[in-house]
Amino acid sequence: METKTAVFDASRPVTVNLRTPDGMKTIRVRFPTDEEWIDRQRKRKVIVKQLGRGVSETTIPDSQDVDGTLLAKIRVGEDDGPAVDPFEASRVIEQLSQAEVDDVSSIGDGFRVTVRVLSGTVTHELRMPSAKDVFDYRRGFARVLDLPYNRQELVINLAPAATLYKKLIQSSEGYAGDVPIIHQAVAVKAAIDALDAIFQETSDPN
Repeated sequence: METKTAVFDASRPVTVNLRTPDGMKTIRVRFPTDEEWIDRQRKRKVIVKQLGRGVSETTIPDSQDVDGTLLAKIRVGEDDGPAVDPFEASRVIEQLSQAEVDDVSSIGDGFRVTVRVLSGTVTHELRMPSAKDVFDYRRGFARVLDLPYNRQELVINLAPAATLYKKLIQSSEGYAGDVPIIHQAVAVKAAIDALDAIFQETSDPN
């Protein structure tokens, strides 16, 4: 029987090399905990401004300060390490949060989601979510506040994605240990998007 090698281990320290005008900066960190990812996402408030004629502008004010705070928590063994400004901190955190969907395929009554993460490619096999699952997830995942001057504020909560992931997950490959919540959220969204696409295809009168 072939043994599959884990490509992602959240318990292992990560070394990130940053190219800067002052030269290469080598930053050693631990991978953030699920609670830290939830807190980061909650604090990164997304502002959507309607510009008219169907055009909108999306910004995340002060996101670099949130990432700077998180990076300060997760740096390891670097009392005398290179100084990092908040914008460089955001580059580090964005590398750690990398989770891009490469493929979603139907398997039985569910989906196989292939995701490219920091250290390789991993897969998730999820059951098909029910209509109630999707409703509960969407209700809790994003909170929208209407602001003056045609603006809306979106606050993202990763916890509902983790709840749904635990309900739907059948198996995952490529992990040594638990699947981080930042990857769970991407896999769940991919499965829901695939389900929406199937529904649109089957309901299209043409």
